[in-house]
This record gives sequence, structure tokens and C-alpha cells, in this order.
Amino acid sequence: MTLAPALYPTTLLARLDRLIEREVLRLRARYQLSLDEFRGLYISDAQIDEVIAQAYANADLTDTRLADLYTDATADSRGERDPRWEHMCRVFQLSTLEEDLVLIALAPELDLKYETLYAYLNNDVTRKWPTTDLARRLLGDAACYASDVDAALAPAARLRTAGIVHMIDPPGMRPSLLNAGFAPNIALVRYLFGAASASSQQSQGHTSPSDPAHAGDASPDDPLLQRLTELFSSTGTSEAPDEPPVLVIQAATRYEREALAAALAQRLALPWRSIDISALRRDGRPLQATLEQSVFECRLETALILIEGAETLAERDGQLAPELAGLLDLPIAPLLLAAQPHTPWRSLLGQRRALSLSLGSPPFAMRVALWKKAAPTISAQDCAVLAERFAFSARQIHAAVADARDLRILHGLPAVDAKLLRSAARQQMQNHLGALASKVECKLGWDDLVLPEEILQRLREIAAAIRYRHRVYHEWGFLSGGMGGGMKILFAGASGTGKTMTAGVIAHELDLDLYRIDLSGVVSKYIGDTEKNLDRIFTAASTHNAVLFFDEADAMFGKRSEVKDAHDRYANIEVAYLLQKLEEHAGIVVLASNFKRNIDEAFARRMHYVVDFPKPDAQQRERLWRRMFPAQAPLERDIDFAFLARQFELPGGDIRTISLDAAFLAAQEQAAIGMSHLVRALARQLAKQGSTPSPTDFKHYHPLLRH
Repeated sequence: MTLAPALYPTTLLARLDRLIEREVLRLRARYQLSLDEFRGLYISDAQIDEVIAQAYANADLTDTRLADLYTDATADSRGERDPRWEHMCRVFQLSTLEEDLVLIALAPELDLKYETLYAYLNNDVTRKWPTTDLARRLLGDAACYASDVDAALAPAARLRTAGIVHMIDPPGMRPSLLNAGFAPNIALVRYLFGAASASSQQSQGHTSPSDPAHAGDASPDDPLLQRLTELFSSTGTSEAPDEPPVLVIQAATRYEREALAAALAQRLALPWRSIDISALRRDGRPLQATLEQSVFECRLETALILIEGAETLAERDGQLAPELAGLLDLPIAPLLLAAQPHTPWRSLLGQRRALSLSLGSPPFAMRVALWKKAAPTISAQDCAVLAERFAFSARQIHAAVADARDLRILHGLPAVDAKLLRSAARQQMQNHLGALASKVECKLGWDDLVLPEEILQRLREIAAAIRYRHRVYHEWGFLSGGMGGGMKILFAGASGTGKTMTAGVIAHELDLDLYRIDLSGVVSKYIGDTEKNLDRIFTAASTHNAVLFFDEADAMFGKRSEVKDAHDRYANIEVAYLLQKLEEHAGIVVLASNFKRNIDEAFARRMHYVVDFPKPDAQQRERLWRRMFPAQAPLERDIDFAFLARQFELPGGDIRTISLDAAFLAAQEQAAIGMSHLVRALARQLAKQGSTPSPTDFKHYHPLLRH
């Protein structure tokens, strides 16, 4: 393949051609051999003469003195040079010798004639790449210069550590310093050809190209961006001669981190790339080599680099991760390191200078102002509600408003209103809790709850407290130091008494999302993983203002035990950490427990509200039985709801299970739902709970069991 003429480094290749010609003439003068008997197994002198002559058709090269050739080659290197080549040399700070070695390595990728020339000079038709010995001969004869070539190709040399070239062991030969070949990084070839680098191809899954949409998430007059732009613009100048610092971005969501990276890159007129170390580790390929390749491609583009997932390397006794050690030695600016809040990022960076930037959400009053500025048509009261429900940064608010405008057009609505803004805000944060929690969809209201009136009144008070907590905490100043400003609620009662349903009703009434925490995914046998999972849950919920619902809370919020072994000690540490997160959390947390007495007293004391859910009485059970059947469900007139409610003391959860089972039985028989179906379904439910159906329980309906 041949490089496009506009990008072809002609002067550099002319220099290489003269150096090659000099070496050809020198070899012929030294070895007067006739190899005609091996024709076909070697490259003839005539072939080489023809290749050289094609490059300089009008020059009498065979009569040129060797010294003149070297002088001409040196002069050629000072001619007009390709801008991409100049950029590569500047980025990697290459010396003249290193430039020559890169050119020698690249030449076969730029023009296939160099494969023929290298094979001839290597005296081996199969070795079509440059070797250390060939580089020595092409670039000079002095012993000190030969050692310079060796040093430039050593493992610790810049060409190797930066990933510009890699070594090739000769096949079928004993590896040695002189016969080792070297070849260019394929990404460098792509770059010089003007092709897209591997880093811009999403299919690799390791580096993500810049998303123009992110850059618009920051206000043009954002003072933080202005200061960061000044910082990185002055790095390396007389005003700031030191090495550039690593900027550690601590933010709850990847969206926030990428939005800042995109906006900063736009200010600096640079592309940006995100390298996800977690994805690299999952891929199964060598982490360090793949990371180095990704960084090499980013450096070629002079891209701002955002390293994601670096905290996965922090499991090494607080030592600097070797995968990052080489990266941090490189003069990369700007280099951004993403970190979750409270991540021990310092251990990842060793002695490298770093600045930490926390992107926590602004105070409540500032969030109200930001919503009002971004959506001026929304009322102040609606802006206050949005600010309370979504602890967003300025960038997230800006993005939510932009998404709401898109949704308005998509759905053909007349204007952006508060409801549309809430939908856009939810959409922005939809997947942040997905791995450790499941969203509970509930469309029920207060009228669907069958509970004693005093319990219902208490629940309405809880909903009102959640709705107006921003007024009490912020406007009236009740948010004292150390308080998270959240609401902690304990629902206690037997299984099936309506705890989950009630949590869903409250969330639905307040237009909040409800997430049931999957304890099996949260609790881990590996030390520290449980705390990491909890931190992810509470951090994401704080931003999203989602209601966290811990079902079967006894498993995680249970009483701390006496320490008898390391397992007990660590379990108690987990409980203490959970207690701390609960104290700091500014959102809504609902704990559901079948046995309130099993909840640790420290948690019980911190509950703002405790609601005991009693088992329903006969009157409430009859209401539950009747409500279980939708209006369109076919019912026989013989159903005795009063008998079922009076005779069987069942909670609402069991009544729903029995009703659904009876409906399936009726559907199977292609009949309306009748008493016989309910009696059989009821008997099955009792059997599951270990009770044997008896005539005493079912009375005159017992014969229906034999139906």
C-alpha cells in the first residue's frame, strides 16, 4: 500500500533512500560475490539497482560518492516535512536518532519497495523488516553511534515505553541483539495515513470517542471551566513550568464526569477519549498492554484522556497500580482520573501531582436558581420541587432541560412543563441503580390500601412530611449539622400485610421512583465489596432522589452479634458502615421487617417514623377479597366473601395469591370464577403453609375440594 500523496513524507523517505543506497554500494565494495547459481532464492543486484533507480530516475546514483550521499541525506531531512510527522515527533519529543529509527520502521508500511530493500540488506529474502544491525549500518559506523542505536531500541527507551515501535524475534533463529527486528505501532501507520485511529472505533469497547452532546451540558460562563481552562492552558509555560497535574474528578455518575471532560476539551480545542479500565479487565486481554495501546492512540490525537474505572486497581494494599505507573510518567495533559466519591484515589497516583475536584450537587437554594435559569417558564414552586427531588449538578440540570425540550417535540406537546422536566430527569438517571436494585412500578393510590384508619392517617402524614421536607429543613432551618436531611421509615408487620404496596403508594403519590434493594447482590463474601455496593446505592439514590426500599431488612439491619471470630467482626463493621450511610443519606429510605424486634436498636433509634402493620380483621379481609377481582373478571353469584373473610385469618398477600390461583383454575375450565375455584385455591395455599384442609375450617364448602 502507498500513502496518499498529500501526506507522503517525501523528504524523509528521500533521506532513507540515500542512506540505503550508500549501504548497498558499501556492501558491494566489500563483498565481490557472484550468486547467480542461487538465482530465485535471493534478491539480485539488478533488482536493487532498478528499485533505487525508480526513485531517482534522473540521477546518476552509481557514480555518487558515499560521503556525498550521506551529506545529501542529511540535507533531505531538513526539507519540507509532513505536518502529521512533525506532530508525532513533537508529542513524543523524539530526538533525531529516534526519528530516523521510526522512519526506518515505517518505510515498509509506506512503500512495499522497502521490504525488498531490507531483505537484500539483511541478506535474507524472508526478513523484510529492519533489524538493529541494519539500523546501525544505515545510520553510521562509529562505535558510539552503534551503542546509541542499541540504547534507543532498549526496553526502557522512549520508543518502546511509549509504544511507538515493538520488537520482532527472527523466526527460526537464535534471538540476539543484532538480528532482532522492529516494527511500528499499527495505530501510528493509521494516523500517518489519515485513517481513524482505533480509539475512535466503538467496537473495541475500550475507548469511547467524544460525544458532542456532552459538551453542551456546561454553561459557557461556568467559572469552574474557566479556571480549569486557565490551569491546563498555562501548563508547560514559563508561568507553570512543572509537570501537569492529574485532575481527579469525584462525581456520583459517569455522565457528570464525561460532561466535564467534554466541556473542558471543547474549551481547550482538543478531542477527548474515555478509557474504561473496568471494560479492559472484563475483556480478558493483557490489561497493561491494552491500556498502553489505548493511551498511545490518544496521545497521537493530542486528546484529553479520561480514565474510568481506575478504582478497580485499588485492591493492591494501597500501592501504586503497576498498570498506571508507566502512564503517570508520561507528560500527558490534560489527564483526568474518574473516581467515585470517597474512593482512595491517592494510592493510585503514587507521587504524581494531582488536584481533586468534587462534583457534588450544589446547595438547595442554588439548585432552585439553576432550574429557574435553565427553564424560565417554570414556576418558582415547581423549581423548588425539582431542586428537592433531584440533587443534580448544573450540568445535569442543563441536560435534563435539553432532554425535556426533545421530549416535548417528540410527543407533540405545546410547552415544557414541570411534569416533562421530571420525566427527563428520571430518564437521565434511570440505570444508575439497576445492577443492585429493581424498580417497583406502582399505579395504586390511597383508596387501594385496606388498613385501619389510624394507620392510613399516619401514612398520609409521612407522605406530607416527605413532600414538604425542603421547607422544614431548608427554609425553616431545621437541618442541623451532621444530619443528612433524609427520611428514614420502618414498616413492621407480618408478611403480606401491605408493606411493599404501601411504599409503592407513597412513592406514586409523591411522583418518586421506588427501588427495591436486592440484598443478594449487595452483600458480598469479599471484604470491602459490601461497603462499595452500599456506597453506590446511596450515592445514586441521593442524586436521583429515589426511594430506597429494603425488604426483609432483618438480614442487613439486624442486631450486631458478639464477636467470636473474624467473620463476626467484619459483619459488625458492615452494619456500622450501613448505619453511617443511613445517617448521611439525604433521601428517603424505607425498611420493611417481619420482626421489628430483630432490628438493631441503633437503626430503630434513627427512624423518623415507625409504622406497625396489623393483620386485617374480618371486615378488612372481606374488603380485600372483593377488591382482588377486576370489574371485567367473570364471577359466579355463589361466591361467599363474608364466609372466606370470617373463617380464614389471612393477610392481603395470601388473599391475592389465592384469588389469582382461582382465576387460573376457572380459565382452565373455561368457566366463570366461582366458590369451587376459590375453595380449591385456598386449600392449596394452606397446604403450602403446612396446614391440612379440614371440614372444620371449610364447613359446608368442604365437599367442593373433591370437585
